[in-house]
Amino acid sequence: MEIPVRLSMHQSQNSIQAVALEHEPTTEAFRPVSHSLAFGLALLAVVLRLWFWYYTNRTWEDALITLQHAENAARGFGLTHDAGGVRVHGFTSPISVLIPLLGEVLHRGFGLTFQKLVSAVSGGVSVFLGVRIAQRLRLANPLVLLVGGYLTIEHQQVLFGMAGMETQEVVMILLFSIYTLFDLRATYVGIGLGLCMLARPDFLFWVAIVIALLVWRCRREHLFHPIGIAVCAFAAVYGPWVAFTTWYYGSPVPNTIWAKEFGYPNRWFADLSPWALLVTLFRRIRGQVFGGLGPGYAGNGTGFQLFDHGVICLIMLLFLLPCLWTVWRTKDLPSIGILGFVSVYALYYLFLMGFVFGWYTVPLAAATILASAIGINTLLNVILDERLRRRVGYGFAVGYLACLAAILPATFRGDRNVQEYVETEVRKPIGLYLGSVMGPQQTVGCESLGYFGYYSRRMVYDYPGLANPAVVKFIRQNPGKRTLIDILAHFRPDYLVLRPKEYADGLKNNSLSLRTDYETVRDYRVPDQRVRELLFPASNPDLEFLVLRRKQ
Repeated sequence: MEIPVRLSMHQSQNSIQAVALEHEPTTEAFRPVSHSLAFGLALLAVVLRLWFWYYTNRTWEDALITLQHAENAARGFGLTHDAGGVRVHGFTSPISVLIPLLGEVLHRGFGLTFQKLVSAVSGGVSVFLGVRIAQRLRLANPLVLLVGGYLTIEHQQVLFGMAGMETQEVVMILLFSIYTLFDLRATYVGIGLGLCMLARPDFLFWVAIVIALLVWRCRREHLFHPIGIAVCAFAAVYGPWVAFTTWYYGSPVPNTIWAKEFGYPNRWFADLSPWALLVTLFRRIRGQVFGGLGPGYAGNGTGFQLFDHGVICLIMLLFLLPCLWTVWRTKDLPSIGILGFVSVYALYYLFLMGFVFGWYTVPLAAATILASAIGINTLLNVILDERLRRRVGYGFAVGYLACLAAILPATFRGDRNVQEYVETEVRKPIGLYLGSVMGPQQTVGCESLGYFGYYSRRMVYDYPGLANPAVVKFIRQNPGKRTLIDILAHFRPDYLVLRPKEYADGLKNNSLSLRTDYETVRDYRVPDQRVRELLFPASNPDLEFLVLRRKQ
């Protein structure tokens, strides 16, 4: 069925009004649903996130890294990780530190709680925006439900934001930016892009996509001043942060970006054969980049563990093909933007990152579910019988959401147990122990920074140097020694915190001299009976740590 397209432009000094894909729905079942669905799902999203917070009390390690910056700033030590040390830009997302910093300013110790409260509200706003985007894309009612339901209940959409990360705010800001593409009001477009850069620096790709679309539309209409308006609005939102970080840190580029660029093997495909490359790409698609499209669990920090071996994820990705056809046929600007985001970030994560952390992919999943819904909508329109079309649409949406909802009891319980048995009973006590036995000038070396650095409040030589520029400098100057053991051998910290595998690697490295220069003083581990209560425990690397002290 052909969809009539009418493009209307309303020219004004502050906006371009662009309305694409305007068509009259042909059936009652496919008319836009009311705002009640958006509000209802948004409320459910907030309640679900608050329940997750109450039930699990999950706090992600990386949230503590950023929180330490915010607490130090609020207490007069500077916006840095090591109080009294050099200024280090040891966080990547500006809003990840600004939100808890505001909480700390309001009340000392309120930073993490405030971040989680904002995330819960942002979850509701994200769902509302997702539903409205789906409605303005003229998707069938079942697919509006599918999009809103996914953003409401998918586990990773809940987990990372409510574990203290900025992830939920990032999703909300991205969806707001996508929403501005419908009316193309230049001021709002610019504000959305500025907020995107405050959310994540790698959203620079999205800024380039939107600016390119804006230029394309303006050239068609021979109206160019909205580009200037959008750029000015963008600069007004993001410019002050660039100016501040340049003055305060000497560069607007976070230390974490350099740490990950030099420390991780991001050109992982360089020496692979064509067949090995294909196999690895397939595994990365399911296990790292798009695993959140199906029933999966990323709560152990080592990629997605899939309940269905990735079948549902791959099916949802197949719907990108009819989405591509629809975008090519209609030239609908918001749809182009959505598909462009999915394409660019899929390539970015697949080829330019050695390991893709689970929270990176949550905004990509939100955009992908919109693109997949466009593709499904295209296929549904092929069905001529209204009753069959309704049944197929609702059957698919309800079945898909049921698969995601079915795992929530297990994943929520898994996150609660990880927090209690691993974080609270192992990693937090290690940090407290280090803080009690180490002198103010002593240092500790380890891979993970969050719990150990936050609770010890000591300087950490972490891998790959997220909050330690000296580590980044060493790795940059010694690319052949890009491992934790090489770093520890070079800096020789007073204390080490090593996993058993890291300890075994250290024994093989003669330059570190673990046997002669260090002694084991503590062994922290999750008891075997507790390990059995974890979800996918084999994928959790933090079940045991050895604490070593350098001999005098």
